[in-house]
Amino acid sequence: MLRLSVSAKGTPLASHTGFCKHSIHVPTRAFKSTATASRNIRSDRSFLSHDKPNSQSKKQFDRDSSFSSRPRSSFERSSDSFRQEYPPRPSRSSNHRDRSSGSSHARERPQLTPSQTFMEERNKALSTARFMSQRNAHKAEREKSLLKLAMSKNPDAPTTQYKKPVIAPGDISQLFAPGSTQDREVHPGDFVEIRRQGKPNQAIYVQDFDQSEGRLQSSSVGQGDQLFPHRTADVVFRIPGYVFMDKIVGKIGHWDVLANPQTPPAGAGKAAMVFADEATTLMGMFYTKFNTVYDQFWKQRKQTSFTTVEAAKFVFDKERSGAPLTLQELYATHMYLTQDANLTKFIPSTAVRWTGEFTMRAPKDVLLADTVVNWLRTDDDKVVKFVEKAKKLVHSSRDGSDKSFWKGVQFTPSDQTIIEFVRQTAFSGYDSLFMTPHLTYLPKLLRPLEAYDDIDPKTAFDFLNEIGVWPKWYNMEINRSTITFTNGGPEEKAILDRIRQLNPDSLKVDFDRDLEAIKNHIVKSEGSIKDKASATRSPLVLQSATELYRMDPCDSIRHDFGDQAIYAIDDPSASELDDAFCIEPVPITTLTPQPSTWIHVHVADPTAILPPFHEMSLVAADRIQTAYLPEGTWPMLPRELTEDTLSLKNDGKPKKVMTFSARLDNTTGNILEHKVRPGIVRKVITLNYDDVDDVLSWDRVHGGKEEGERVRSSIMISPMDEANQGSKAPKRTYYRDTKGSVSPEDAGLIQELQQMQKVSQQHMDWRLRNGAFNFSLGRPSVEITPYPLPAVAESLWQHPIDYQRQWQEPQIACRLDPGFASPSRMMVAEYMVLAGRVAALFSSERGLPMMYRNQPSPDEKYRGLFEETIRTKSNPQSGMVEMVDMLPLRPYIKGAQISVAPEGHWSMGIQGGYCKVTSPLRRYSDMVSHWQMKAALLGDKGDIKDPVARVFGLDTLVPLTSTIRDRERLLGMLEARSIKFWMFEMLRRRQAHGIPNVFEGMIMNPTADGYNVISRDLGFQCVVKYVDDVSGGQASVAALGGDLSLEEEGDKVVDPMEVMTGLANRNLKIGSRVLFEVNNVNPQRPWIGAKHLSAVL
Repeated sequence: MLRLSVSAKGTPLASHTGFCKHSIHVPTRAFKSTATASRNIRSDRSFLSHDKPNSQSKKQFDRDSSFSSRPRSSFERSSDSFRQEYPPRPSRSSNHRDRSSGSSHARERPQLTPSQTFMEERNKALSTARFMSQRNAHKAEREKSLLKLAMSKNPDAPTTQYKKPVIAPGDISQLFAPGSTQDREVHPGDFVEIRRQGKPNQAIYVQDFDQSEGRLQSSSVGQGDQLFPHRTADVVFRIPGYVFMDKIVGKIGHWDVLANPQTPPAGAGKAAMVFADEATTLMGMFYTKFNTVYDQFWKQRKQTSFTTVEAAKFVFDKERSGAPLTLQELYATHMYLTQDANLTKFIPSTAVRWTGEFTMRAPKDVLLADTVVNWLRTDDDKVVKFVEKAKKLVHSSRDGSDKSFWKGVQFTPSDQTIIEFVRQTAFSGYDSLFMTPHLTYLPKLLRPLEAYDDIDPKTAFDFLNEIGVWPKWYNMEINRSTITFTNGGPEEKAILDRIRQLNPDSLKVDFDRDLEAIKNHIVKSEGSIKDKASATRSPLVLQSATELYRMDPCDSIRHDFGDQAIYAIDDPSASELDDAFCIEPVPITTLTPQPSTWIHVHVADPTAILPPFHEMSLVAADRIQTAYLPEGTWPMLPRELTEDTLSLKNDGKPKKVMTFSARLDNTTGNILEHKVRPGIVRKVITLNYDDVDDVLSWDRVHGGKEEGERVRSSIMISPMDEANQGSKAPKRTYYRDTKGSVSPEDAGLIQELQQMQKVSQQHMDWRLRNGAFNFSLGRPSVEITPYPLPAVAESLWQHPIDYQRQWQEPQIACRLDPGFASPSRMMVAEYMVLAGRVAALFSSERGLPMMYRNQPSPDEKYRGLFEETIRTKSNPQSGMVEMVDMLPLRPYIKGAQISVAPEGHWSMGIQGGYCKVTSPLRRYSDMVSHWQMKAALLGDKGDIKDPVARVFGLDTLVPLTSTIRDRERLLGMLEARSIKFWMFEMLRRRQAHGIPNVFEGMIMNPTADGYNVISRDLGFQCVVKYVDDVSGGQASVAALGGDLSLEEEGDKVVDPMEVMTGLANRNLKIGSRVLFEVNNVNPQRPWIGAKHLSAVL
């Protein structure tokens, strides 16, 4: 389980092994370290008890606090495993135990900084690894000699026999542990399982996708050492560096990847097959125990999901023994969980390769599938009656006949059971990696309807639509995801009720009360805070999970910014305003001789109300961040807090904030001085992005105001707003007026905004000089009206619903995201970057454990290409690199990482560390950072070298980085697929109404029979195929009615016939501009296809 340490002055205070074992059940658990997450539902709050220990326990606590409270690393567990196999001599065992447990006989160990601790563990690990490698080699040689000896004595004996394998030292669960988060990509030499149409293929990974060298797919070597191409996304299981393990090198030899990147040693494919056979044998031997996994985790442990590691430890009895898992045991578990028959119980996560996570279907759903399958096999009368009923509904939906008889149709309980079976088929049927068993039985149910030619997952969706269960615009992505959303559910309401009952004033911001308390108790407060900071725990930590601060611990150190105006700039649709900023010119004095400006970034302060281990904080930890989808928002914190109590809205009330300040050199843009302070602001001015854009300079926007206007006007609406002829976005309910926040007559405000833009550009210039660059492929943005979208019934369907007549079809408005084409958005983003730098500088100077956002530079092989491109092709004003120049290099940009070490962010031009701290109302990691910095401020003695108090130790933050990264990836994938769904649903509607879907795009990469393209108008991507029928393309261009006159703009359109004859095709390459027509749309997949029309030169 995740261990939470609460500490003061660098000393971990307490460890809790059940952070998520809380009486509040939230479906998607946070602190779910991919190997150690807890999903039990209980009310263990022992970690919140900070009662004073007795003297004996206190002595033991003092001795052990530095190391025993943190979870042991894989390196330490490896050492323990070695000691179990080779115990120390009896005469030294007691001394060994004394040293490891911190006995009073041992010399007191000096306290180490996090960096020193890391280096010590690293050196210890390397020493252990070298020793284990040598020992394994000696052991293998000894076994080989014994085998030869046995063969010489008994030639008829079998040459091999199964024995429990031990492949690698240490705990194999580390494959999915926090330490593996920084590199979860697939690399040459990895053992991989590749899934194609539900069928597993074991292989050794050989080559990465490499666009610059013409490899548009990855490749692996499998059975018979045959090399075959595949998508990297098809890899669902991996063992890093398998062919480089001593045992494998001893059999097939060493593979020099750099010298022979395409040719692994002979026998590499066989090694993969042998390993898979060993795992298969294990699975068969323990199959009876495997069959108890579902009952064990669902019924006994009350969990709804688990990881491969957790299941393997249970099956192979490693939980009780504490012995490490083997690779074969881990893969045997994965093989069992992904068998076709078991996919009715276990649902692999979309990130199963990274996390090894599986969600379990509820027992009623498992029973439901078995029941319906049995009905279908036996031609049960329940199925016959349902088919008769469904047949009438489907035909009435198609022929447009009167549906009035639908009101008299009732779905019986058996009908609902069959509908749910089809519903589950629709959800999981599109998974090309793991094929659901439901799909096998779908034809037997739907063939008798005589309405569908091909039976596939789309058929399941169409069937449910035509019998009135789902509307045509139903987005399956939310239910298909392993992420479960809760929005103001009973658990959240119960917590809010307890807060109102136990702390009735906490949700009301009453600064007169708070300031009076501060005035009366300021001296006493300062003294008590310092005393607490030097005690055993931070004053931020309270004992009870339901207790809130009676008085904010930071009130006595808050800086009052008085009536200084601060500016919160956001979209009018934003309900939670969590950041604002202002500038303050610095007078030139002997202390500040060079021209400089203070920038203050003020951030909403939920940690002024919520202690780190309050039950609402645990809910936030479970959700990790707010989810924004086109059809609705699922907030991390209750709306009552984010939209009222804590939001930096302009309501005339003072606001508590965390302020990140930097004094910037007006010439170089460098940070000369920085501060982090809790603060109070009194004059918040809320402005809209578009209004601010109108008064700012567009010089730094790539393409200027013309590009900005193109992006603003790149909107497509369905159904069209006839009153406005589709010329602007549909009206919807906003939190503020969409226009008029900046008056053209307010010269003072305009001048202030322009000066803030100038200062932000000085900081951007500093980053550009340090290697920063920008590029944008352009991405779509979708708005749905009504918002939020009314929910569709997910169960207990009593009768069919005619959605076409009874429900209003939602309006879809698609446009390009204006992020890089808006001076106000660029200014706000720059100030947020600055605040992140200040937080990182503050934390790194104090050795404060924090979660840094890092990005390594590209591999040496490509670094020169990047440096040359950035130097010669980037816009010196905006740092923007044209899409055509960046596309060939894009695959080699490494992803951002979350780490407890400040390692720099390559593409942002930041070397000194960067943290995200400006959105604590919607990101839990930002809340954690605020608690950490507050603890440091409350315990700060003015010496940055002195260890400071902190709420969370490294033993908490390291696994938390893994949890956050996984959750962010899953939410990012869900958001992208939901945007795709609504974008493609709009294209489907246009196609259904005969409106041509012709777009101009840019080729991202060529394929064998076409290319991948991105639309310049809306930012969506799709696959384009060359076709022989040119007339369709010509007709489609003509259907535009002359609106797209490229030749009038000075562009030459290549004749489509010339393209089809291959003369122009050979000139198409990455970055070429083309016209294409979308002609195949499946929103539920979501997927679209298109045909090539012409090249634009």
